[in-house]
Amino acid sequence: MDLSKEFENSSYSVNMRKLARKSRLGFGYEDIKHITIQDILIMNKHKQLISIYFGLDKITFMDDILDELGITEEMRIEKPGKIRDYPERDLMVQKAMITVKSRRKDEVEAYREMAKILKAEVDAEAKAAKKKK
Repeated sequence: MDLSKEFENSSYSVNMRKLARKSRLGFGYEDIKHITIQDILIMNKHKQLISIYFGLDKITFMDDILDELGITEEMRIEKPGKIRDYPERDLMVQKAMITVKSRRKDEVEAYREMAKILKAEVDAEAKAAKKKK
C-alpha cells in the first residue's frame, strides 16, 4: 500500500525536524529507519540523506551534517520546503555526491599516507631492536 499518494494532497501534518547525529529517522527506508544519522553516515548512505533533505518539506539536518553531506551554503534550501522539480532535485543530489566522493578520496589518501608513515616507524623500531640483540 502506497501511503505517499494517500497523504500527498491531504492535510496530514508532520512537525519540522532538525536531525542531529544521534537522531533516528523513524520513517522511510527500512534498512536505515531505526539507525542513527551518524551510523547512516558511517554506512556511506549519504545519498539517501541528501535525497531526504532535498525531497522532504519538514526534514533538515544540523549544519555540520549538511556540510558532511556536501550541501554547501549556496545549495541549502529554506525549510519547510523542498525541491519539487525532480530533474532539479536529482541534479542537486548529484552535485552534493560529487563533493562527498571527493572528500572520501582525500580521506582515503590521507589514511594511506598515515599507514605508510606508521609502517616506516614500526620497521625502524624493528631494525633498532635487531641491532640491540
